[in-house]
Parts: sequence; structure tokens; C-alpha cells
Amino acid sequence: METINRLVINVAVLALLATVCLVEAAPRDKTRKGGGAVNITCEDAGMSKGDPSLSQDKMDKEVWRFARSHYNNRAEYLDEEAARIRGYNTDVVEAVCRIAGKNCFFVQDPYSHCWESPHGYDARGGIGLHGDYYEACVGWFVTKDRRRVFDFTDAFQKNVFSHFVVKTGNPNNFQYDDLTGSKIGFLESWAADEHCVNLLSDVSGLPLDESQIHYYLTQTELEAAVNADEIDAAFVTDDLAIAGNLEKNGPDIDSCLVDGVAVMVRKGSTLPSWFNPAFKKLVSTPEYEQICDDVETVHGNIPGPDKEDICINPLEAFAFR
Repeated sequence: METINRLVINVAVLALLATVCLVEAAPRDKTRKGGGAVNITCEDAGMSKGDPSLSQDKMDKEVWRFARSHYNNRAEYLDEEAARIRGYNTDVVEAVCRIAGKNCFFVQDPYSHCWESPHGYDARGGIGLHGDYYEACVGWFVTKDRRRVFDFTDAFQKNVFSHFVVKTGNPNNFQYDDLTGSKIGFLESWAADEHCVNLLSDVSGLPLDESQIHYYLTQTELEAAVNADEIDAAFVTDDLAIAGNLEKNGPDIDSCLVDGVAVMVRKGSTLPSWFNPAFKKLVSTPEYEQICDDVETVHGNIPGPDKEDICINPLEAFAFR
């Protein structure tokens, strides 16, 4: 009975969201706002109907809702003209859902509703995923903190390093190995956060004092703060555009991230049980090669990593799984 009730609720939600989608375009606000209430914008009604070769009775009738947002990167960005979020992550999830024969649906919600790193508090799961507003959040690096709270699919993007970046020429003489008194900027909800910095070894001046920690909603705001000497350095992952726009200071740091980008789900979710086999099947096909080519062709006008830096090598990724 519980399964039937959930199915009825999911179908009703899909119908309602699909109706709203007919009259509401994706929002054009490029900031990521936290907060209490969830403000979901629907996209792409009926995004994936499953493999057309599958008979209707063999397709999963349950609706799987995937939350996503955008940060002006080839992985996830807002296409203003099409009024929808596009990028590598969307291309992969759409293909996986089709291969698995699942009815998948995208909703747009702020990143902080999936995961948040509020200043002065422990990083924690967001209200959207915890509250069952959707089944999954797309495009999240696997970290130790996140893995204690949520489960993950296999990674569909390569792992990256984190590092400090400073204003060109380092006029404030920032030293990565001595953070005493330095003001450090972070992106809200990002994997490279204050908690990772506080665990760095061979770095003096830790833990950071609250007055040294500054969070920003967007890369644009964070980069501007560095260039305006509002902060001495930013701590970011090297897949971000800001990492290439500013000057790197210190070594690559590999302790923040456990694995690359994946789909984040609640503990006990069955989503990985069908997502992982379908993704494994996808990466061995010409379709995945095309998705990777699209990183530089279709999405090439957007900042971000090249296909060699983002796409999974199936021989390496699944050799020990």
C-alpha cells in the first residue's frame, strides 16, 4: 500500500510540475541563495521517458526527480536563450535514465538546498534532499562529510584538486603554509570549504578564526573580493573558472575530495542500484564519446574543464568495482 501511495503522489507531483512548466521558464537569477523554504522551478517535463525500445509494462512507473542548479561551467550552466540548464551533467543523466528505462524529471533548486556549508556551523545536508522534495541532487563531489550524511552513485566526472588562489602578483604576500591572520574566501555549499582547510597538515595558523572566513554565493563575487583585496585568498577546486583567472598559490591539495562528481541521494536510496549499471553501459558507447565531444563543441563557449579533464575513462573507472 505504501508503494502504491508513493506512486500516486509522484504521478500527481509530475502532473502538477509539468503544468507549471508550460507557463514558467527557468529563472534568470544567477546567484545561489540559501534559506529555509524550498523554491523549486521545474524544467523539461517528461525529461526522460526511458528507452523507446522498452515496452511500457517493463518501464519503471516511478518518477525520479533530480535537482540541479547552475554555476556558469560546462558541467552546469543556464542557457539564457533556451531558458534551461544545460551541460555535461544534464547530458549524462538524461542518457542514463533512458538506458535504464526510468521516468526521470529535472527540477531546479539552489545548491544550498542539497548541501550547505554555513559560516560558523558544520557542513550539513540541505532541506530539499533531506525533506524528500526530490530523490537526488546532480553534480556533487564526494567528500567525507557528505558521505556521512548521504549516499552517492559512481562518479561520472573525474576527481580534481583544490588549492588557494590569489590576486595576480600576490600583492598581499599571502603564504599558503601560514594562514595566521589571513582572510580566506569560499564558495557557499562547495566541497573546498573551511572544514577542509582546518584539517590541512603542515599549515600553521589553524583552525581559522571566524573573522578570517568569508563565504560568497557566486564565483564572480568571490573573484571580485580577491581582486578588491577584501580577502587575501580564495580556496577553490580547480574545475572552476576562477581557478584559472587568479594566481595559484601553493601545492595541489587532494584531501578535500574522496571521489569525483556524482549524483547525491538519501541514505538507503535504490537509485544507485540502477544508475550505476546504466552509466557503466553508457561509457562504453559512441553516445558517451559524443557527450564528451559536446563538452568542447556544444558547451565550448562556457568556461570550464576540457573533455579530457571531465570525462570518465571506463577502463580506469570500473577496473576495481
